[in-house]
Amino acid sequence: MPSPERGFKLAARLGLGLSLAVVVAAAGIRLGAGAGALRVVHRAAASLEVIVVLWLVWMAWRARATRPVVFRAALLAAGLTAVLSVIGIATGQNPPAAWAAANLLGGLALAALFAWILGRVSGGPGATRLALASIVGALLAVQLFLGARLSIVDRFAVALPVHGLLALALSALLAWVALARVRGAAGKLLLVLALAAPIAGFTTLQYEHSAGAALAHAAAAALLLATAAYAFGRGT
Repeated sequence: MPSPERGFKLAARLGLGLSLAVVVAAAGIRLGAGAGALRVVHRAAASLEVIVVLWLVWMAWRARATRPVVFRAALLAAGLTAVLSVIGIATGQNPPAAWAAANLLGGLALAALFAWILGRVSGGPGATRLALASIVGALLAVQLFLGARLSIVDRFAVALPVHGLLALALSALLAWVALARVRGAAGKLLLVLALAAPIAGFTTLQYEHSAGAALAHAAAAALLLATAAYAFGRGT
């Protein structure tokens, strides 16, 4: 029988992969890039994600005495999944812009939570500095909120220059974190994504009608968030 750690890792990896698939598919549908096939991917991944979350909660409940933090994170994942399911069912295939943005941000939060759980279970000799994690988390939250607003609600709002300037500052901060604080493959991936996400964003501005560039930017941003959450969960 697999150890609890192996079960947690498998569930977190599956949940992370499925939540990223849901987020990227939703972004692709919004951009009109292969919407038919992406709707199938979106529905299948979202349905499987519910099963994974229930499995994770069940394992976390059994291990709640030894891993209380993971148990609370699993309950939060279940709550987020329930809220996202209600939004998806209530708003249908063509939700209002505000609900579409909320759905996208909720999916990103769920992906980050799965990544954090994976990092927490994987463990590490280092401890996360709360101040650093809080600053990075706050900046990522603001940046993703602005990105969702610009991509879904208003593409050319006053938030656009703020989004661009914050992207440069956040890229520099995450590059420093990757080089100075994160060990191994996670640090290298974080560095690559910290550079790739803003490059993809500025490329999207250059080719404003390119769905491919916009989708690459969305995917890079989602992967960047997940990698940062994993690094801080593991201990950075």
